[in-house]
Amino acid sequence: MRKQLHVERKREVLSLIPGISFSCVPCWYNASRRDLKMDVIVPKNRTAHSACPAIVWICGGAYRVVNRTVWLPEMMRFARAGYVVAGIEYRTSNEAVFPAQLTDVKSAVRFLRAHAKAFCIDPDRIYAMGESAGGTMASLLGVTGGQKEFDQGDYPDQSSAVQGVVDYYGVVDLSGASAERDRMAAAASQNNDVPYFAFEEFLGVGYGKAEAEKASAVRYISEQTPPFMILHGTKDTVVPMAQSEALYDALQKKGVPCEFMVIEDATHGDDLFYQDETADSVLNFLDSLSQNR
Repeated sequence: MRKQLHVERKREVLSLIPGISFSCVPCWYNASRRDLKMDVIVPKNRTAHSACPAIVWICGGAYRVVNRTVWLPEMMRFARAGYVVAGIEYRTSNEAVFPAQLTDVKSAVRFLRAHAKAFCIDPDRIYAMGESAGGTMASLLGVTGGQKEFDQGDYPDQSSAVQGVVDYYGVVDLSGASAERDRMAAAASQNNDVPYFAFEEFLGVGYGKAEAEKASAVRYISEQTPPFMILHGTKDTVVPMAQSEALYDALQKKGVPCEFMVIEDATHGDDLFYQDETADSVLNFLDSLSQNR
């Protein structure tokens, strides 16, 4: 049966560019090197395309594992709304201790700025978004835009600053990491996903106050910090709500615009964070930043 269909072009077609190398880092006890990669969702037709705002998406995994692609299906909502989305990876705690992870995600931002035209990115509208350990990294990206000590690697002429942050239940104050280790050890029988020694792996064996504070986003907040949105679930037993409350309070004290969304009955990494109501709120926050620049 032959049919003729009249189709209107109602939305933009998107493409996935997978496996882009954005940095080459030491590995295997510093005896070798490996590429860090990102997957980028972009408009399929990019010739003469207007510049789009961009989201740097950072996956969690207790600093121990990372998968740059696992959340990309959920990121399609933002791509459909006109955002270029880059899912990135970073060195995990079995490869290197902090601040390697922060230098990696900053390298990703600099790479995107250096190739902004190729990916249709507006370099003045780049936002960090991450969950759990990725929320830690996104928050650190937001508060260390002027901290040059963390800018290492290629494209040193490009800024690693972001213009906004969405933090899904990230750890932002590690000054109490030792007490948190004890809490997690006591709860190990109820939660086997995050080992009680995760902070020790992340900060280094024998870490002290200086190392813990250096990895704490709350320590860097200033009047120049970009706007934040924080999301946390009321039933999160992995990252205490107090972490997000501390971040919100610190941002408020410095007069930084911030929205704090408490998700009723949500556990750590809960599907409730990716439902339409939540995703729409995040998109509205990002749109408000994007339209004001």
